Amino acid sequence: MAKAQKNSSSRRRLTENPVFSDLLGSEIHMSKARAWCEPIESKTLYLSGDERYEVWTIKAAERPHLLDVCSTDSNHQQENTNEDAADMNEILALTDGCDVSGWRKEKFVRTNAEVLSAFNVGSGCVLLRRETQLPIVLSSIASSAWDSLRDRLFQEPCTTASRQLYSSNRALHPWFERENVPVILDGCPAIDQWAAMKSCRFDNLVQRYGDLEWRFSDTHGETITLKTYQKYLRSIEGSTDDAPLAVYDSQFGGDDRSSLLDDYTVPSCFDSDLFASAIPNEDDRPPFRWLLIGPARSGTGLHIDPVGTHAWVTLIEGCKRWILFPAGTDPEAIHMRDPQIPSAIWFRDFYDQAMRDHADAVEVLQRPGETVFVPAGWPHLVLNLELSVAITHNFATEYPSLFLLNKAIAQAEPELAGRFEIALKSSRPDLFSI
Repeated sequence: MAKAQKNSSSRRRLTENPVFSDLLGSEIHMSKARAWCEPIESKTLYLSGDERYEVWTIKAAERPHLLDVCSTDSNHQQENTNEDAADMNEILALTDGCDVSGWRKEKFVRTNAEVLSAFNVGSGCVLLRRETQLPIVLSSIASSAWDSLRDRLFQEPCTTASRQLYSSNRALHPWFERENVPVILDGCPAIDQWAAMKSCRFDNLVQRYGDLEWRFSDTHGETITLKTYQKYLRSIEGSTDDAPLAVYDSQFGGDDRSSLLDDYTVPSCFDSDLFASAIPNEDDRPPFRWLLIGPARSGTGLHIDPVGTHAWVTLIEGCKRWILFPAGTDPEAIHMRDPQIPSAIWFRDFYDQAMRDHADAVEVLQRPGETVFVPAGWPHLVLNLELSVAITHNFATEYPSLFLLNKAIAQAEPELAGRFEIALKSSRPDLFSI
């Protein structure tokens, strides 16, 4: 009872605080503030200690170079500290995982230091006492850098990819694959008939598979349940992350979610894969299909798809902004780095310069039901402008050349290269007849 009275008193002080009232400046904003303070909202605004540790584990594996907690003098000492904190169920002092200087603290959200005094969050809550983690109600007060960037990127690009009708390109190896250029594919009957257009919407995935573990990368393999991920997206951590975590799950076809494979089919023009011809056993091949889930501001940094493959990406829900650079573009000139710069930050810092310097760059504003063809060797990045779900497959063909394909495989997967060439000579001797 005493705790409830204290919480009620704290909420009253919050909404009655003159600084906070002046900042909000209207009864509408005050009602939002009161709604934010309701106990029922706090259950979704904050992750539990265990949930926060799960998120931290993924960020530590995926973005160690961007975690303040990983930049201490003694990694061993930090590991022990984290283990002790987990055992005691304490709240870890997380950073966003991409707290690049200046992106949030100075420009992402307009903050006022005086407002901090209005929030009595307790001495144990390190996370919420960081200026970079002010509650989400503050975002409604003033337009942020993200709002401005997103409004701009929602506009149709001037140098967009060619739009092609599926009805004119249903045969294998269409012209855009042979010429190795990106296109947007419209009017694909198979996609219009996909059960996945409904079953793979985020809310439906949570309802059907919310208790199952979902994968965030093939590099580190960390997972959390989709229900925990949904809560993360709705929490302060997810709502204010510069580049929130996104699901990149290549394993959904081999576990309790495998029925999703029946909910879509590969468009016929992409239904040729030299990896599948040479190595029929999927377990012996590099990952080639993914279910992608990410909120606004998440995305994939500038990269080239692996082992010389093309890709097709069909959007189930949401909106994605793409930029693609021709194969052979100087990585330094477009700020393609390892580790990748988060795509939201790349668009903020380098987009204008890149478009001025690279007239041959191609942009795409992708809507649900549209399929983007990503040609082999093209550096590209993707930014989700709103919560998005997509299905993508990578595939290898003899275009633009078998030589370039074999070279890419040898560089990325040396152990695979020899087996692939031997198997391909057996399964596709026609490719070696000249």
